[in-house]
Amino acid sequence: MANPVSDQCAESRKWFTHFSLRSMTALHVSCCAANQLTEEERRTITRSIQEFQLGEGSRGQRLLVRGQKYARAVNDPLFAGALDLFIREEQQHSRYLAAFMESQSIPQAERHWVDTVFRKLRGLAELELSLTVLVTAELIAVPYYRALRAATGSPILKMICTRILEDEASHLKFQASMLARVTSTRPAVLQRALGELHRLFLLGTIFVVWIEHRAVFGAAGYSFRRFKSETLLQFFDWNVERRLCIERAAARERHSPEWGQANRQSGDWRSRLPSGFKKQG
Repeated sequence: MANPVSDQCAESRKWFTHFSLRSMTALHVSCCAANQLTEEERRTITRSIQEFQLGEGSRGQRLLVRGQKYARAVNDPLFAGALDLFIREEQQHSRYLAAFMESQSIPQAERHWVDTVFRKLRGLAELELSLTVLVTAELIAVPYYRALRAATGSPILKMICTRILEDEASHLKFQASMLARVTSTRPAVLQRALGELHRLFLLGTIFVVWIEHRAVFGAAGYSFRRFKSETLLQFFDWNVERRLCIERAAARERHSPEWGQANRQSGDWRSRLPSGFKKQG
């Protein structure tokens, strides 16, 4: 029988290899001036692409520190390595957009309130909640980049959107796997409750993003209903993947109590409850 801890390391190694190979095929997006957008397209996408470029550029330092702490607890150094490469790939998306924006004389935004809120949420959270907030942004990004690709005739921007969408598909699977590992020891009833809270948070985010980016969605022929439906479908598919990963992680724990104990110690959900809710011993 395979060692469950080795299986976990193999999962991290798989993602470390995936992101390493993917980095070798990064796009080259020239920042040299070149007419790609019509004036109407420029008016439609400028504010929107500024906001998304800003959001893609997070350094992810606190997330990485928490990932390193978890990796040490479960003796899986490649967990942190894969997480680092994942963050770098997100930053690469920001560079793609920044180079395109420079070529179109679109200035970068220094700050935006939505990005500030998401960064603060990730900053206040432990590893699990940090990943959950990040997943929410990834789920939103899929229909957004589909819409942005459809809203422009620019071959370069279409290529960038296609590349980002390919990356996001892998990112969602990666995050499903990582979150499943972190939460596999939590009681099923609490997992379901937190899953519902995540869905409600996603619904609120959908509404905010529609308000902020409705010009791009409208240019692509999206209604609010379509945007919401596509995002929730992504959430449903991601949740199925996450649950499958949780089942596999739970099976590993049954065969390896030592790994389960290490996983619980690395992120005990009880330690993050208010004191009045903790079981008194």
